[in-house]
Amino acid sequence: MTSGPRDPRWDGRRGVDRSGMGEVLRRFPRQCREGLELGRAVDAAPFAGFRRVVALGMGGSGIAGALLSSLVPIEVVAVRDYRLPPWVGEESLVVALSYSGDTEETLAAFRGARGRTGQLLAVTSGGKLGRLCAHEGIPWIEIPKGYQPRAALGYLLFPLLGLFENLGLAPDLTEALEVLEAMAEELSSEASEALGLAQALAGRVPLVYGAGATAPVAYRWKTQLNENAKTPAFWAELPELCHNEVVAYELQGKHLPQGTVVFLRTGHDHPRVALRIEILKELLQARGLPWLEVAGRGESPAAQVLSLLYLGDWTSYGLALLYGVDPTPVAIIRELKDRLGE
Repeated sequence: MTSGPRDPRWDGRRGVDRSGMGEVLRRFPRQCREGLELGRAVDAAPFAGFRRVVALGMGGSGIAGALLSSLVPIEVVAVRDYRLPPWVGEESLVVALSYSGDTEETLAAFRGARGRTGQLLAVTSGGKLGRLCAHEGIPWIEIPKGYQPRAALGYLLFPLLGLFENLGLAPDLTEALEVLEAMAEELSSEASEALGLAQALAGRVPLVYGAGATAPVAYRWKTQLNENAKTPAFWAELPELCHNEVVAYELQGKHLPQGTVVFLRTGHDHPRVALRIEILKELLQARGLPWLEVAGRGESPAAQVLSLLYLGDWTSYGLALLYGVDPTPVAIIRELKDRLGE
């Protein structure tokens, strides 16, 4: 996907982006480096010996657990629920991810983990989760306050990568961080790849496809498009979607004429997945259904995964500007939480 032409709505972003999401996005690589140092500062000795990570979290906090599974050579199970799976025991490191520290589903599951395993950790800015950890003597990594959870991913994911680096379980992130830093200036410009993607998706319904390590990234694209651009978006995972979703192509033009598939690609895709994508593009084209393809940057798997993630964040931001909506507020989520609080 190449850069798009300059768009006057991008130039006028300060009038739309009243809460400064663009500046937060531009600082994401710095956030990642700071998060990495927070994790490196944690004593890793108490965490040795687990065979599985169970990552508890919802929304913009929970995505860190799903992404962790794409970056470390150990089983990671993301749990987005009030209850732990029944198989969780001493072999599991249970990590609670809640930016606010007040996410009720995460708190309930984390409380349920006590007595099931002695391997517990939290990443939070404080709240009830921070107080629980302080009272119970549970290790926790305190991260900076003042962000939307989805805009604090560097502080939620990279402390875990820093800790796992101490345990010998993290990849070399040198290239990935350099790629992100190079992208930060490029993607905030008036003629970036992200703006070109946003222009191509304006008025459309994105259907984002990932495979393996990029499946959680596809999910992140979907949720960022939902929250930042306030627009419907969906995701699916290869090769599974070849056994069900493809059948919907027969009537997609009638029932979802705005649908546009976005393929997330890396140089590390399984050869059979790569072949499936080429066939899918032909099937879509034969039915007059549009698709886009975007590629990860760099050479390492971590660089390609994280660059695709960062591109998706900026694309959702660009689409918000094109739609004339401030990307930061999520009023309906607050309304829902207020109603639950009643």
